[in-house]
Parts: sequence; C-alpha cells; structure tokens
Amino acid sequence: MRRLALLLVGFAAACATEPATAPLPRGDRALPPPALSEGPAGGRCADHAEALPALVGRPEAEVRAALGAMPGIRTIRLLAPNQPATRDYRVDRAGGVVQGGVVESLACG
Repeated sequence: MRRLALLLVGFAAACATEPATAPLPRGDRALPPPALSEGPAGGRCADHAEALPALVGRPEAEVRAALGAMPGIRTIRLLAPNQPATRDYRVDRAGGVVQGGVVESLACG
C-alpha cells in the first residue's frame, strides 16, 4: 500500500512540472504558413463544387472515377454513415457518405 501511495505521488509530481519549450524560429529560417486557398498542385476541390450534387445518388465506383478525373481533387474519402474520420480540412479532398454502394452526400474538405 505504501508503494502505491509513493507511486501516485510520483505521478502527480511529474504532471505538475512544466515542459520545456523550444524557441520559435526567427528571421529567414521561419517558413510562411501554407496557403489554405490552394492544394498541393494549385487546384482546389471547391472549383468543382457545382458538379458534386449531380454525383449524389450514383454508384460509388462511378463517383470515384468522376472525382478522380477532376483536376485539383487529389484525395477522395468516401465513408460509411457514422464512420469516424478526422476533421482536418484539406482543399484538395472530396469526401462523402456511401451506403449500400450508393453515394448519399458529397462535400469538399
């Protein structure tokens, strides 16, 4: 019991210390933040936003082929309903929900 108490005190002490932070780069070593308006090749999924609703209701394979042919869309993420996914935004990604082999929704990001 005494060992457990000492172990818990040790863990609490470790949590109470502040971590050391590295200095931020300055001057010419600092890189500018990436532009959110352009993807890696300069294209954006949003350039094709008007065409996405026409693909809803079609088979998954057909939608993947159509999205893959659109310049600016480099990543396609089609998930099942309620399937977990990251919430990061990527301008070159088209994503949507597929149920029963049919695309139910599409969006950029």
